[in-house]
Formats: sequence, C-alpha cells, structure tokens
Amino acid sequence: MSKISKGGNRFKYFCSLADCGMLRCSKCKAEAEPLYRLDIIKKSLCHSCFIEYYEKKVKKTVLKYRMLSGVKNLGVAVSGGKDSMALLKSLLNIFPSINFVVIHLNLGIPGYSDTCQTLVQRFCQKNSIECIVYDLRNAEGYSLKDFVTSKLGRRICGICGVVKRYLLNKIALENDLDAIATGHNLDDTVELLFNHYINGALDDLVRNKPVLPSTHPKIVKKIKPLIEMTEQENLYYVLSTHTEYVDNKCPLVKGSRMMKRKKLLMKVEEEIPNFKHLLFKTHLKRFLPILEKHFEVPALRECERCGMPSKNSICSYCKLISKLRIPSSATFPSNRCHE
Repeated sequence: MSKISKGGNRFKYFCSLADCGMLRCSKCKAEAEPLYRLDIIKKSLCHSCFIEYYEKKVKKTVLKYRMLSGVKNLGVAVSGGKDSMALLKSLLNIFPSINFVVIHLNLGIPGYSDTCQTLVQRFCQKNSIECIVYDLRNAEGYSLKDFVTSKLGRRICGICGVVKRYLLNKIALENDLDAIATGHNLDDTVELLFNHYINGALDDLVRNKPVLPSTHPKIVKKIKPLIEMTEQENLYYVLSTHTEYVDNKCPLVKGSRMMKRKKLLMKVEEEIPNFKHLLFKTHLKRFLPILEKHFEVPALRECERCGMPSKNSICSYCKLISKLRIPSSATFPSNRCHE
C-alpha cells in the first residue's frame, strides 16, 4: 500500500538542535525550527526563506531557457510523487496566468497507481485545475505490470519511459496543448547523462536538455522546469508548502540499473561536492553545442500502425506493445475532472 505524506512531518531531513546550534536561518537570521539544510548551497533556511529561494530558482530556470515562450496552454505531467507535485505547486504559485491542464497516467501498478490517481485528482479539484486521467488498462488493454512477467521485465524503467513519452505527447496533441512540463530533476538528468555517455548514446545526449522543441507537427514541445533542482530541494518544497505527495517510490524500480546508478552518483557527490551540478553544466555549455553541430537530426515519418512520428516504419511504442500481442489504440479517451 502506498503512503501519502502531508508536508511538515519528516523533520529527520532537517537541522535539529543538536547539529544546528542556535537554529538560525542563514538568510534572515531568525531563530526557527525546523531549518532546511541545503547541501547544494551549504546553508540552512527557515520555512519562508526556503520557499522564496525555491520559487525564485525555478522562475529563473524557466525564464533563462525561455520555456514558456509561445505557451498559452500548458500540460503538466503529474504522477503524484514529490517531484511532480513540487512542479505543479511551484508553477501555480509562480505563473498563475498560464492555463494549466494536469495529465495523469494510471499505469496499473497494484497498490500504487490508484493511490497516486486519487491524490492528484484531489489536488486538482481543490485548486480548480482541469485534470486528464488516462487509465492504461481501460484504454489500451494492458498495464505496466504486464511487462514485469514478460521477457522485457528486466528493462521495466526503460519500458515505462517509452510508454509515458508516447502517451503524454499524444494526449497533449489531442488536447491542443502548446507544451508539456515534466518533473525531471537534476538527479534524474545526471543519471541519464552518466548512462548515455558511458554507452555512447549520442542521439539521447542531444535530447537531454531543458527544452525539447517540436520537430514535427505531431510532436509537442517538452520542458523541464525543475532540471536544476535536486531531489532534496523538491522534497523540502512539498514539505514546506504542505503539499500532499505519494511518499514511496514505484515498487517496480527495486533493483533497477537506474537506481544503482543513482546510488553510485550519490557516493561520487559525497566525494566531489556539486559534482551533479558541474556535470550538467559542462554537458549543457561545452558538449551539447558540439553534439548539436555535428549530429544530424533524423528525418521523421509517420508510424504505419498508429500514425505518430517515428524514425522507423513502426514506432518504438507500437513495437513495444506488439510484444504483448495487443494492438495500439487508435483513439485516446480521457477522463477529465475539474471544478
């Protein structure tokens, strides 16, 4: 059973009287408990100063990369975890004039997906946000759990990525959204960079950046407003704003290579402070311009089965679900909830 956490009760992450002395905020100097200890800037901030710090940093990231340029209707992919809930809450606070539509994918993971859906719907109803819920089992005839027992079970995180990218793009396209925002954070980004560099995946490296513009009429622009925020900062933000989130990881990621790489990178970060931030900045400023200059963007055609853009005659999504012997859906019914 998944656990829902209400912000404000996980003080083991914060400074205590024993390790913070007078418990004074590094910015306003006021005494406060708890203090949010930020490893990335080596400071401890009180409740109000942390929220100001976080939202200012997210706004700076969005403006720096011109993420909302030309965007009137924004789709926000929300799973219910701390990162996506931090994304949704911060965007609502920072850019209230943007028209938001939440997209939630119920992937059919037992003891997890339904809890996530309930939490996301409750947040949207409370804040009068339109919410599109897409149930994978009802719409497509399968769930992510079905892949676990197949020959592809060991690649479940990669499979999940293919499914989510495909569905989020098609749902956004069919609902006339100008862009999709996802909750990818700095830790996620660096783990992907690490994997792509050691495997020489040049086409994936070129795509690993804050904004992925549309390269086809059927591809919706993707943005990552939290790409410079750490998991620690996102956790502190949902706690400090008392935002509910699902307080455990997807049960299918246990033992995955992705999690092993993240643990390895955490150890590197302990030995080399700000390693993740440095790797991301080096990729963005030095390697990416060279890769973009010499790497030719592949021509896209329409998939023979579903009609969506693909480098090959059959897209990755259709190839994937064909292994379950289930035809891809031609239409995408959605369940909307809003007040």
